[in-house]
Amino acid sequence: MGISLRAYARLRGCSLTAVQKAITSKRITPLPDGTIDPERANQEWAKNTFAGQTVHRAQAAAREERASQTHEPPTATGDPVAQYLRARAVKTSFEARTAQLEYEERAGRLIQAVRASEYAATFSAIVKDGLMAMPDRLAPMLAAVDDEKAIHRVLTAEVSALLRKVSKAVSDAGL
Repeated sequence: MGISLRAYARLRGCSLTAVQKAITSKRITPLPDGTIDPERANQEWAKNTFAGQTVHRAQAAAREERASQTHEPPTATGDPVAQYLRARAVKTSFEARTAQLEYEERAGRLIQAVRASEYAATFSAIVKDGLMAMPDRLAPMLAAVDDEKAIHRVLTAEVSALLRKVSKAVSDAGL
């Protein structure tokens, strides 16, 4: 026969609610008659509370890391289980981000930075060449025209041709 929950709470120096929560969360187990064996309960409390606090600390650390998004090494808390759980959370987070990037790349929503810079260089070269050639090509034609609407039509046609050329280069690149 054990002691009551209130007596055990006084013996431990905690509240009755803490003892009830420990029973509910299965950190300690009462005797079949609902009383508590203090010796066994103290052993279970020490064993199970440590693990629960460690998991809680690791979860809080993972939430902090996600909020700050900094890549700092795990802090030395002296608790090897917490350090392990934190390192595992960091590793899992990294693997999830890597998998997301691979998925987006395979789905065609993401390209490598090297390819993006090559595409940008190609497209800017096309635009630069077209714009630089425009005055030499249009000057003789525009000098002969004195109608403002005709000049506008010629310039619009040249700009449209250049935009079509860039658009074709983009579609040929598969973007």
